[in-house]
Amino acid sequence: MNGLLVDMNLVKKYSTEVFMYVEYPHKSFWSLEFKEEDFKTALEDLFLRRKDIPLLLYVHIPFCLQQCLYCTCRTVITRNYEKIKSYLNLLLREIDLFRNLFDKNSVTPNFREVHIGGGSPTILHEEEFDLLIDKLQSIAEIKNLSEFALEIDPRGMTKEKLRYYRSRGINRISFGVQEFDLNVQKAVNRVQPPELLEELLTPEIKNLFTGVNFDILCGLPRQNRESFRKTIDIVTKFSPERIALLTMCYSPEFSKHQKLMNKSEIPDLCERTTFFLESTQTLLNNGYVRVGLEHFAKPTDDLSKAAENKMLFWCGLGYTPGRYHNVIGLGTSSTSVIGDCYAHNVYELSNYEAAVTNNVFPIYRGHKMSNDDVIRGDIIKALRSYFSLDYRQIEEKYDIEFEIYFKEEIAALDEFVKDGLVELSDNTITITELGKVFTGFVCRNFDRYVAVAQTA
Repeated sequence: MNGLLVDMNLVKKYSTEVFMYVEYPHKSFWSLEFKEEDFKTALEDLFLRRKDIPLLLYVHIPFCLQQCLYCTCRTVITRNYEKIKSYLNLLLREIDLFRNLFDKNSVTPNFREVHIGGGSPTILHEEEFDLLIDKLQSIAEIKNLSEFALEIDPRGMTKEKLRYYRSRGINRISFGVQEFDLNVQKAVNRVQPPELLEELLTPEIKNLFTGVNFDILCGLPRQNRESFRKTIDIVTKFSPERIALLTMCYSPEFSKHQKLMNKSEIPDLCERTTFFLESTQTLLNNGYVRVGLEHFAKPTDDLSKAAENKMLFWCGLGYTPGRYHNVIGLGTSSTSVIGDCYAHNVYELSNYEAAVTNNVFPIYRGHKMSNDDVIRGDIIKALRSYFSLDYRQIEEKYDIEFEIYFKEEIAALDEFVKDGLVELSDNTITITELGKVFTGFVCRNFDRYVAVAQTA
């Protein structure tokens, strides 16, 4: 009980919001001056260095039939299928833009993985899904992919359609489960009882795919410890290969539909943290391996093996097995990671249409990393992925003296050391077991952009 009390006191102390550090620096610091020409230059420079460099292709389908109230993704709610077909036609034209650029540079892109997400990409009918897959094959060798993943909305899904997806090359399926308690599901406008997934995920269906992913959310309205324990117990019975145990981001100023949730029903920070800590222990007790801050995988899964071998890659899709370190994003709001550049596509459908119909890559903003950005990004990803950092590896890789370069940052770690969150040795920063839940704050300690913003 005393240990839990200390934890909750620390939770209250470190109660401000921190970035997930999907990218460093955070998107809020990217420049609107980064345009299409910068993006094309970054791609061409990448292929000049190595034409067969491994890549991920991410395809964004932003549409959903109804609004899940917890969601912070940029989605379009519609039942007008003509609108969806119009978007698909634009997406096919964007793929042509990439194919033309690859041809111009005599490049056959080495896509190792493709991920189709949303929104709800399963909103596409089979005819349109076929069109998308056939067009993707003009730039990606589908049959040679290590992983071809699809986000699945189980509502309206059938086993026959899952078999169809497998026939089109999909080998990993991901379900946005979030929560199994009916009372909570009603509060967030996403009712999908566990029986629905039981009907879909039969042994025969699971055996068709190399893996099944579940996303689970802590901190939803009406959640309590008992209901969330039951949800995690049900999750372990389904036994997915990978689990993302995330905490709801409540930001109604950006996601206005979140105002439709009853704020008084949302668990407070201490409760959310307790849900997370208890669930983490349950998953570990059931044989899952913790991968970074909030992901879990079976020991036989490629993600666990990558974590053991320190080969993880952290991006907008979560932790991946590290087959690539460059990402090309297609569709509205997608993010690309190209060498030392980030590029972010436009959000609005009208802006996307205006760009693509004029044969222009739909870039909204981006960032070209400095050497300092690259160093700090490496440090943040190491701490977030492995909870430790060896100074010497950074020194050798970037030819710096770590204790001089990061003198102020090391001094600032003293507070974390006093709180038992971090341990320091001559060459290593280690986040303790107690400190893991506060990893974002340790990462922020190395964020130069936040430091500058706070002193401005």
